[in-house]
Amino acid sequence: MIFKNLGNSSTKIAAIGQGCGGELSVGGTRDAEGVKAVRTGIDLGMTLIDTAEAYEEGHSEELVGKAVQGIRDKVFLATKFSPENNGYEGVLRSAEGSLRRLRTDYIDLYQIHWPNPIIPIGETMRALDKLVRDGKVRHVGVSNFSVSEMGAARSAVPELEVVSNQVEYNLFDRFVERSILPFCRSVGMSIIAYSPLDKGRVANDILLEVGGRYGKTPAQVVLNWLTAQPGVIAIPKAGSLGHVRDNAAAADFALQPEDIERIGRAYCAQPALLPVDEISVSIHGEGNRKVYQTIEQALRNELNFAPSPSELAADILRGEEIKPVRVVRSKEPTHQYDLIEGRIRYWAWVIAYRGEQPIPALVRQSR
Repeated sequence: MIFKNLGNSSTKIAAIGQGCGGELSVGGTRDAEGVKAVRTGIDLGMTLIDTAEAYEEGHSEELVGKAVQGIRDKVFLATKFSPENNGYEGVLRSAEGSLRRLRTDYIDLYQIHWPNPIIPIGETMRALDKLVRDGKVRHVGVSNFSVSEMGAARSAVPELEVVSNQVEYNLFDRFVERSILPFCRSVGMSIIAYSPLDKGRVANDILLEVGGRYGKTPAQVVLNWLTAQPGVIAIPKAGSLGHVRDNAAAADFALQPEDIERIGRAYCAQPALLPVDEISVSIHGEGNRKVYQTIEQALRNELNFAPSPSELAADILRGEEIKPVRVVRSKEPTHQYDLIEGRIRYWAWVIAYRGEQPIPALVRQSR
C-alpha cells in the first residue's frame, strides 16, 4: 500500500482506503459479511476507514467498531457528522455518539459532512477545536465544501488546521479540478475522493487496453490514476470481499506518466447547458431517496434538506460555483432527460434563475 501525508500534518494514511457507506450493511442482513470485508481490507493495507453517523443511521459506525476491535492502533478512523448537527452542542453530541458506536475513545479524522449556511461556521469550528483539545479528535476535515466555504472554515479558528476536503472525484466527474483541487493543493489540504469508481461505471476501451498491459482491471487502473494525483486519496466502497481485494491490488503497481496523461485526456467531458424544463425529476432520486417534484415543494423544503434549495440558490446568485447535475437521455416522449443526481442543486438553480437559465449537466449514456 502507498501512504500519503494527511494535509500538512506528519500523519501518513493509506492512499486507498475503505468507504463504509450504506452498502456495508443492508437492513442488518449482511453484518457479518460487512465486518469481514472491512477486516480483510485492513489486513491488505487499506487501513483508512471512512464512515459517518448518517450512514444507516449509525449502523455503519457500529459495524466499523466491530471490525477494528483489537486492532484500533493499526487503523485510521474517519467519520462525519450531519449538517443538522453543525451547531456547537450538536457537534459535541454527535462526537460522543460516534465514539460510542465506533468503540473507541478518539477519532482520527472528524469531518463536517455538509456545510449548513444557517449555522455559523465559527460555531462548528469552535466545537471541533474543543474536541481536539480534549483529545477526542486528532484531525479535522470538511466534506462537500466549496473554495469559499473552505476559506471560511480555515479562518474561523486559525490555529485549528483543516487537513482535508472529502468530495466526489472520479474520471467522469472532475468538477473538483476546476477550483477545489487547486485550492487544496495551494494550502496543503488533502482531497479524499468518494465514489472514485463512479459506482462501478468504469468499463471503457482505453481503460481495458491500459489495464491489459499491466494485468489490471479498469477499476484498478482508475484507482491508480486517482491516487497518482498529488494530494489525492481514494475511498472506494468496502461492500464485498471480492471488491475489497480488487481495490487493495490497485496500489501495487504504478502507471507510467504517458498512461496517466492519456487517461486524463480521454476523460475531459465538459458539462452541457440544458433547459431546466427538458429535465424530468422522478419521484425518487438516486438511492431511492425522496425528491421534490415542484418548485413549490422545493421552496417549502418539507424534507428538511440542509442546505435547502433556497439557501443553495442564494449561494448561486452570489457567484458560488456548483457541481453540474447528472442526467440521462429519457425514453419518455414528454421530456429529453431524466435527472439521476443533483436533486437539490437542480431546484436551487430553478429557484435562483426562475427556470429561465439552462443548467450545467453531465449527460450519461445510461443509468
